[in-house]
Amino acid sequence: MKVTYIGHSGFLLEASNAYFLFDYYEGDIPEMNREYPLVVFVSHKHADHYNPAIFELAKKYPYIYFVVSKDVPVKWKIQEYLAQDVALENKVLVVRKNTETELMLHGQAKPLKIITLKSTDEGVAYLLEYGGKKYYHAGDLNLWIWAGETKQYNDNMSIKYFRELEKLKGMEIEAAFVPLDPRQEQDAFAGMESFLEYTKTKKVFPMHFWGKSVIIEAFLRKHPEYEEQIVKVEKSGQMFEYL
Repeated sequence: MKVTYIGHSGFLLEASNAYFLFDYYEGDIPEMNREYPLVVFVSHKHADHYNPAIFELAKKYPYIYFVVSKDVPVKWKIQEYLAQDVALENKVLVVRKNTETELMLHGQAKPLKIITLKSTDEGVAYLLEYGGKKYYHAGDLNLWIWAGETKQYNDNMSIKYFRELEKLKGMEIEAAFVPLDPRQEQDAFAGMESFLEYTKTKKVFPMHFWGKSVIIEAFLRKHPEYEEQIVKVEKSGQMFEYL
């Protein structure tokens, strides 16, 4: 398994001769083997998770697929690229919350299973089953507790978050990409703490930290027991490789 941090919530995961690109919106995408399938995921339409430039990849990579949340406006992009003789219609899979689907990738004997969870903000989170392993990208599914919000708002947020987390309880996950947002101040660790308690994840990549990677060290000072699980993501282009 190889993981490249592209920026913010954007990651490129290479596993079992396939690539999975999550929530790209800025940064340099590494060169990939054109013979391998590439699946591009978009969790929701927010500008820091979705850049329409991802569709340019269809001009370079022949075995590409796009999996996008229903809230993302893609119909006009399909028409735009059709005018450029780039057929996207059969390469785009639009998904809703709380669904399960399978996608047969080029050259693979077994399908990629895609399970969606309901975000506590916009769109969906993705749980993938591929090559006998599970991978998770939260998108904006997080315990968004804010000091300036009402108790009712924060209580409802907790109910919504743990409702989704229950679906992952006890699950063995190879790699997970989970928000750790410093804007939440004293509540910034809550979502990550709960995710680690609920799941059995080998490697957790913090994301959505707005360039302030020091929050990862702060989290580990509080929770040294997660030293082996939490990946110290620091800068765009950083690559991590595991056997």
